[in-house]
Amino acid sequence: SYALYPHMNVYQNMSFGLRLAKTDKQIVDQKVRDAAEILQITELLERKPKELSGGQRQRVAIGRAIVRDPKVFLFDEPLSNLDAKLRVQMRLELTKLHRELNATMVYVTHDQVEAMTMADKIVVLRDGYVEQVGAPLDLYHNPANLFVAGFIGSPAMNFLGGKISGISDQTIEFELNNQQKIQIPCQPGEQAKAGSSAKAGVRPEHLELTGDSDAILQGKVFAVERLGGETYLYVQTEDYKELTVHSSGDKVISVDDLVSIGFSMENCHLFNGQGQVFDKLAA
Repeated sequence: SYALYPHMNVYQNMSFGLRLAKTDKQIVDQKVRDAAEILQITELLERKPKELSGGQRQRVAIGRAIVRDPKVFLFDEPLSNLDAKLRVQMRLELTKLHRELNATMVYVTHDQVEAMTMADKIVVLRDGYVEQVGAPLDLYHNPANLFVAGFIGSPAMNFLGGKISGISDQTIEFELNNQQKIQIPCQPGEQAKAGSSAKAGVRPEHLELTGDSDAILQGKVFAVERLGGETYLYVQTEDYKELTVHSSGDKVISVDDLVSIGFSMENCHLFNGQGQVFDKLAA
């Protein structure tokens, strides 16, 4: 587990690379104890890997790297085999460690929550190609395409199929599958063609429950997730199989309730038939 040698204790595992390089014993001891203090595992130095929890073994593996003073750390899904509670704890510890060491960390993950909460910059890859590079909130608010929009954010962005029904200098008229037409502010460019298929994207927190007269969509709630301070409603409409709506925790809504949904066009993204986003207007 984490490539720790089972017959060695924590101290021996952390010092192995230095001892192999024939580093002076006093320097080895100082580096190991400094790293152990940073990782808060000093009391574990005499234990064997089998006596450690998953999170403790993770810290030992990191400590073994720290003692070698690397300029760059490469983490390849380091938290994937930890339970949910421990993953949250280790995310915080790795973020703190990054600040303390002031070293570059390249972190590979399929968990977008890890990427959003830990990264200074995210590189979104698909099939070996870079889809977008940017700060977490930049990717969240300005995704380059459908793939990035669907990957970044939890719960995922809602996608509404339809077609382009009109074009002007600063807006595209988008016709939803329910024949409702909305005006989305964006830069049409040459890629916008009237009658072509497109998708509108709206995040759950930008959908809101509204009165029937202001509704863009109407449907039936088929699932409710109550998280205390917030609630997620899963709604099926006649034209869209599943929409996720973020609501306040004190909103009393139950399964099978009929709801009306609206949203601001300012918070709507529009993607062409190839999945590329139409650029938003400059602020």
